[in-house]
Amino acid sequence: MESPQVDDDICILKHETACVAESPVAMCSGDESVASHFALVTAYEDIKKRLRDTEKENTVLRKRVKQLEDKLFRPEAPPSEGPQYMNKAFSAYRGIYMENQDLQAELNKLKKERAESEKILTEQLQTKELEVLQLRSEMETSQVMKSLNETQDYWHVNREGSEVQIHTLQDEVQRLRLENSHLHTLCTRRQDVSESSVKNDEIQKGAPPYCSRPAVMSVYEDVRSEVFRLHTLVRNQSELMKKLRNRPVLKRASSALPVQCLDDVEKNHSPVRAPIPRPPSAPPLHVAPPPGTSYAENWKEAWPLNRPSPLGSPAGPPVPPQHAASSLDDGSWSIPAHPSPDHPLFWQPY
Repeated sequence: MESPQVDDDICILKHETACVAESPVAMCSGDESVASHFALVTAYEDIKKRLRDTEKENTVLRKRVKQLEDKLFRPEAPPSEGPQYMNKAFSAYRGIYMENQDLQAELNKLKKERAESEKILTEQLQTKELEVLQLRSEMETSQVMKSLNETQDYWHVNREGSEVQIHTLQDEVQRLRLENSHLHTLCTRRQDVSESSVKNDEIQKGAPPYCSRPAVMSVYEDVRSEVFRLHTLVRNQSELMKKLRNRPVLKRASSALPVQCLDDVEKNHSPVRAPIPRPPSAPPLHVAPPPGTSYAENWKEAWPLNRPSPLGSPAGPPVPPQHAASSLDDGSWSIPAHPSPDHPLFWQPY
């Protein structure tokens, strides 16, 4: 759209070549006509410039109007394009919906398979646990049975070992019996030989009848029994003294008593022994000294008083050196050895 002013200007410029009589400049002089012409040219250039700018603005406005028309009046498209567009949109929506349904069904199927697999795995795990428990119980039972069998085997082996030891001991006892019988036979033979030799020696030397073999053997048995009795008495007394030495209360109590009370205590604690039977032909035995006294005091006469005075008192007897040096230990007693037939004291009369 062009404004009326622009049209008027254009019309004026177009009629420049019109008749001179009709032009208003024709009546002017030369200078005035030049100035008028210059003004007209300037106005013409200005008008042309304004026309170009207006055309540019008009083009821009037309484009803008077209864009607005396209934006506003697009739904009012021809009827041929609307149903096609709707069909495409519906087809796309249907495809998307079907795909969603397929995916949902596949998801449900996967969930169901997962639940079934979990159930199967749980059942398998429970079955394995039951199998493990059964195997463990069977293993423990087998271990118990094995231990019982091993114990029975051990008992059987131990019994067999004991039986073997018993048989071995029986064989050894039998061997010892045979050896003992053999030694007894040899001893009997040696005794017969020695008796015959002794008789021959007695006949040759003219020995008295009381020095015969039975008399010597009886004397020897008497001496041996006496030595055994003395040794037993000494051992008992030493054990008693050791017991008294290990008990400090009895020590303190015995230290507070006088000597005669100690003698009574020793007499009360001394064991009573039955006399050993002796043959009637044996000589009389010497009485053993009481504990705590020496052999020198035993051969003295009996004390005339009923109760002896304490040692160390003015009325008491002097202490001999043998009494001070004697003790009840086993080492303080000297037990005589068995006399041999080649010893000169063996054949002396008793």
